[in-house]
Amino acid sequence: MKTYVIRRLLLLIPTLFGITLIVFLAMQAIPGDPVEVYLGSFYDEATAKSIRAEYGLDQPILTQYVRWVGRLVQGDWGKEVLSGDQVLLRITERLWVSAELIAGAMIVALIIAIPAGIVSAVRPYTGIDYTAMTGAMMGVSIPEFFGGILLVLLFSLQLGWLPVMGYRPLSDGAWEHLSHMIMPAFTLGFTRAGILTRLVRSSMLEVISQDYIKTARSKGISEFFVINTHALKNTLIPVVTVMGLQVGFLVGGTIVIETVFSIPGLGQYGISAIASRDYPAVMGFILISSTVFVLANLIVDFTYALLDPRIRYGS
Repeated sequence: MKTYVIRRLLLLIPTLFGITLIVFLAMQAIPGDPVEVYLGSFYDEATAKSIRAEYGLDQPILTQYVRWVGRLVQGDWGKEVLSGDQVLLRITERLWVSAELIAGAMIVALIIAIPAGIVSAVRPYTGIDYTAMTGAMMGVSIPEFFGGILLVLLFSLQLGWLPVMGYRPLSDGAWEHLSHMIMPAFTLGFTRAGILTRLVRSSMLEVISQDYIKTARSKGISEFFVINTHALKNTLIPVVTVMGLQVGFLVGGTIVIETVFSIPGLGQYGISAIASRDYPAVMGFILISSTVFVLANLIVDFTYALLDPRIRYGS
């Protein structure tokens, strides 16, 4: 296991290096000049030249890239062109909001998907199975922004149970904080629950047809113990893998949900940076989003190795 962990961590270095290169080249390929956006109607060539020199935009592309990576390693992600604030500081403030939203969405997805998928597999082609699969299909089919609007109409405008939108930090009180996060987290989680429910069902159906499950049943072991002890662990192996991919999709999904519910998270920060063509902010947003996706999949690989000893001890 130790060798496997070291090998995966070493592979992380060229991966992150490749991400920085792709992000930098992509920003260079985008049309538009951030200096022109910053100056607006007050644009003049002398001032623009001074700003480009200050930010190093007048240097060759290779020089710009090397300087940028060097600053990244030192924790300097540059300053926002429009506000002058440190990009890393702004991203760090908003990252925790988005991380909490993503964690809440995954918890909602797992709470719904695992029981529903197991029951559907244990009792296939029954009313419970059809109901669970119908709910899963709804989760996959309904767009997230539309689902969020429906929840607002029902729980905020009709019932008045939850606030319409906005965000409250935990320092304002536990309920004030949670009440603003319930609908966004459920909106994101319901879609993932639909995907995971179908996966849990298909994986469980395959596992319970294996010989070792039949042997456990023939020994008189209770069905509850067979399913939740012998079958569940192997069922979760493909589920854990897909969860890692879903974290990446959730990073993108927060852009929509944070806009719908006016949550000051990383997605809303990225949209504002793109709209204003604030290159340092956009590069920081894309870089942190890509890094979160890579780290999530790294954690999934470690979890996968814990669930499946063949990976832990294999070549």
